[in-house]
Amino acid sequence: MRARRDAAIRLLKIMMVASIAIPVAIFCYASWVAYRNTFAHADELLWANLGVMSEHTARIFQSVDLTFSSVDALAGDFSDEQIKAAEPMLHAQLSKLEKATGAVDAILIVAKDGHTLVSSAISPVPSTVGVADRDYFLAQKARDAGTFVGSVLQPRVRKGAFFGVSRRRASRDGEFAGIVAVLVTPKVFLDFYTKLAHDTGGGGYSLARSDGAILARYPAAPHGITRFGPKSGFMLNVARHPEGAVVTTNNSIEGVERRIAFRKLGYDSLYVSDGFNTDVILSDWLHTMTPHLYFGVPATLFLFILVLLTLRRTREFYAEVGRRETAEQALRQAQKMEAVGQLTGGIAHDFNNLLTIIIGNLGIAKRGVVEARSERALNDALIGAERAAQLTQRLLAFSRQQPLSPRRVDVNKLILSMSDLLSRSLGENVELETISGAGLWTIEADMPELETALLNLVLNARDAMPNGGKLTIETSNAYLDEEYCKQHADLKPGQYVLIAVSDSGAGMSPETLERAFEPFFTTKETGKGTGLGLSQVYGFMKQSGGHVKIYSEPGEGTTVKLYLPRHEGEEPVSQSEELTGSERGRGETVLIVEDDEGVRQYAAEILRDLNYQVIEAKDSTSALRLLDAGKKCDLLLTDVVLPGKNGRQLADEALRRRPGLKVVFMTGYSRNAIVHQGRLDRGTELIPKPLIEGVVARKIRQVLDGPAHAVIPNDAAPRD
Repeated sequence: MRARRDAAIRLLKIMMVASIAIPVAIFCYASWVAYRNTFAHADELLWANLGVMSEHTARIFQSVDLTFSSVDALAGDFSDEQIKAAEPMLHAQLSKLEKATGAVDAILIVAKDGHTLVSSAISPVPSTVGVADRDYFLAQKARDAGTFVGSVLQPRVRKGAFFGVSRRRASRDGEFAGIVAVLVTPKVFLDFYTKLAHDTGGGGYSLARSDGAILARYPAAPHGITRFGPKSGFMLNVARHPEGAVVTTNNSIEGVERRIAFRKLGYDSLYVSDGFNTDVILSDWLHTMTPHLYFGVPATLFLFILVLLTLRRTREFYAEVGRRETAEQALRQAQKMEAVGQLTGGIAHDFNNLLTIIIGNLGIAKRGVVEARSERALNDALIGAERAAQLTQRLLAFSRQQPLSPRRVDVNKLILSMSDLLSRSLGENVELETISGAGLWTIEADMPELETALLNLVLNARDAMPNGGKLTIETSNAYLDEEYCKQHADLKPGQYVLIAVSDSGAGMSPETLERAFEPFFTTKETGKGTGLGLSQVYGFMKQSGGHVKIYSEPGEGTTVKLYLPRHEGEEPVSQSEELTGSERGRGETVLIVEDDEGVRQYAAEILRDLNYQVIEAKDSTSALRLLDAGKKCDLLLTDVVLPGKNGRQLADEALRRRPGLKVVFMTGYSRNAIVHQGRLDRGTELIPKPLIEGVVARKIRQVLDGPAHAVIPNDAAPRD
């Protein structure tokens, strides 16, 4: 059934994609062809306009050449004195030449000092009129520049702008004697370009020198720009294609993209160019393609909707089967996880009770041992039992069932307080560097578990650097956005405190990195690791609402990043629990409620040795009966998991009978009696199993000496 369903849906999806893809592909191909044709047509028009511009420019400069020839015929052999003597006659002849050529604004004969000897514009020429500072004079004075075309200048005699075209005058011995200059008005080009733009429907046209100086341009350049910059599209393309080309480039003057054609003229490196804005060409292309959309889009949508409706009906046909399979699979998975949880909890509870009896009695046995050999044997047994207890705690941490007691923590201070321990753990051949982020936010976390997580990371880093190296612990504020959080389940966007632990070790392969958090997975030699270090880190971070990410490459080291949510509460920062005074009892009475006789007897013996009065009960019913009988009781020490009413329910009943009674829970696995969402209920005091004499003594004394505060009733505790 599933195979038939998948095959049918796959076929319909292919048809649905094809109903869009095939028309789109055809339209794209047609658009591409039309696009190329539109640009090809624009290029043809550009070349045609460029031919007209070249012909027009050539005619004007031919008239300039004829003017030079006429001036040379009139005064080519004259000295400056002869020219001055014949100034009225020469002025009249030059005026006729100027009027005969509409593009010429003035004709000048200039001495070598820059003084104008004869001008077609005025006669006689005042002694103050000269061109010694003009570019067309300076270029010829420096050397024989042939026919030199200058840049656009402002006039001193007439009103219109001009650019000078000059040739050198030489004396009979070949020395510089001055120049003959023909002043050309750009207006003649501008008028022609304006008419050309009107006839062809727009565009831009220009006449420029190879160095970028603009002689004439339509439309006029804004902001008084007179030349193309060295990085402009025109200059760069002239450098690539000195003879001319058709290119698409960014126009540096208007700041738009244009399709331009340019061509070099055979006259002092002049270029004519014309162009269209690419958006105008694209607009023509879109105008061509739009009518096709009017017919193609409705037909494509109709076909797509038809296939879509068929797909929906097919999915509905198979929906019931899919829902049943999904429900059955979810039920099996839930039952599996529930069974694993119950198994883990039961094992942890019973194993911690056994370890309490083992560790406790080993400790008692040590007190009476004198022989060194026996003492060593008992010490070894204690070490083994404590390692078993740590293993149990790591299993609970990975399964997120370890009770946490979060406090507001300053991470920078925490790492500073651990620096000596971490340095000793790393050894002398590994350098430790800590970088504390400025203005670091505080977090809310179980400080001992956070210390354990950091220590596990440091020990793993040490093992990855057998020949020495460097370990860096860096803190900073971080923000995880929605995009990142979508890629990681159970992670919420927001502000986090980042703790990055980086080493310069061997790094991990992708295969190892994929399994790094699996319990009991290790790459260390047999007997050198349990494979639960990173599992504890993973479980603790998830239980604390945080996130852990490993970045590693073989040979490049490893960085483990811990993200813990920012805490904005007002609870005072707590780094450690300080006790004052003696840890021994002062004759107070403690009611011990524990269903395991061995654990109960051990706890009672500890408390009696600490000078407490002890009352024992094996279950909640017996304990409540003792309280109802009026037995004195200063503190209730109860296991969480009890037959009948659990420890939390017992505490609620006891507080109703005796308000102000101090309560301490002990457990190796609490289920949800005193722990919700991985955290101890507010106001709850807890001693973890297996019981350690020093831990029991400190906690009992701390609670008895502390302020009276009631445990939150069970029905008010938050739930998962």
